[in-house]
This record gives sequence, structure tokens and C-alpha cells, in this order.
Amino acid sequence: MLLYQRYIPVVYFWRAKMERTDTQMKILEIGKREFLEKGFKDASLNQIVAEAGFTKGAFYGYYADKAALFEDLVGEAADGLLTQFRAAQDAHFELIPDDKTKDSLKLSTQYLHVFVEYIYEHFDEFKLIFCRAEGTRYANFLEELVDLEVKRSEEYYRLLRKKGKLSGKMSRQLHHMITSAYFTAVCETIVHDMPKKEAVQYIEELAKFFNAGWEGLLRLE
Repeated sequence: MLLYQRYIPVVYFWRAKMERTDTQMKILEIGKREFLEKGFKDASLNQIVAEAGFTKGAFYGYYADKAALFEDLVGEAADGLLTQFRAAQDAHFELIPDDKTKDSLKLSTQYLHVFVEYIYEHFDEFKLIFCRAEGTRYANFLEELVDLEVKRSEEYYRLLRKKGKLSGKMSRQLHHMITSAYFTAVCETIVHDMPKKEAVQYIEELAKFFNAGWEGLLRLE
């Protein structure tokens, strides 16, 4: 049985939402286009309202401000990725009692494919998050993922070291820098509008490159 069949649940998280009106759907459609073109900071609320053909009063009936509109556009996709991300981290800890920690890097690569599949299913939302979110709470979304990954990974490595499954060491600073470089490289698929088929090949090669470095540093046994 492949690891991803056993350990990778395809988990999606949807926020509970009220049924949207035609007016709100129009605002979301125009808002997404405006944010994609100009980014959050330079996007004009007046332009969104005017293009949608509604008054500002109609807009404020749904959203408190421009940031709330951006949040509604990307929040669901961001939450879904975080849910899958935490599931991936938990799955690594599940390798320990089964004495399969040698498969950690393989499992990471398989989860990477799950993440990319999810990101491409929500391409516009992650384009907004990774490239157009300056001025919103999502501007540091990638860095928050890196911090979470480093924190959980170090917990995992401590357990492996106690069990004699890991003999390598690295500083937290180096760990953070490598993880940040890896995550940034993965996000380049969205930044550069890479076709999905090309992106899948790219991340496979990227994983091989980084896994060789992780293996040399960690020395999993």
C-alpha cells in the first residue's frame, strides 16, 4: 500500500456560509478581478462598486470594508490548505509507532503533490494570497506556514533523536532558511502562472533536490 493511501486524507475545510444573493456574487466577481489586476492595496472600492453597478450602501450591506471582501474571496481556500498542512504534520508523527520514520521524506513529497493539487483547484485564490495580499492579514501567510512547519518538524526530530532514528543536527536558523526557500520555490508555480502539468513535474524535481539536502543534514536511520 502506498503511503499516501494510508496516511493522506483528502481533507477540505469549508466555512459555513449564508446563501449568497446575486448582488453579492457580482461584488465577489468584480472584486476578485480588481484584486487580481491591481493587488489589495491599489484596488479601488469605488471602482468595484461602480463596475458592479451598485451603490456603496449595497456593498456595505455585505462587507464592512475592502479587507472583508478580500477575506471572503480567499479565506476558505487558505483554511483548507492549513487543514491539509496540519494533517500532513500529524501523519509524520503517526510514522513513529509503526517504525516507518525512514519514510518521512517520501511522505513529505507525497503530501506536496496533495498541496499542489489543492492549490491548483483554487488557483485564483492562491494567486491573491501569494501575489496580491499586501495590506491584508494574508501578506505573511507563507511565512506563517514556514514557522508552523519548523516548529512541528523540530518536535518530530526531537522524538526521532530520542529513539535513535536521527543522528544529524542543524540550527533553527538554518532550518528556517531552508524551509522558507523550499516553500517559496513551491509557490513559484502560482507566481509564474505555471501550467499544472508543468508544475507537477517541477515540484517532483524540487523535492528530489531538497530531500537530498535534508537527508544529508538529518541522517535518518
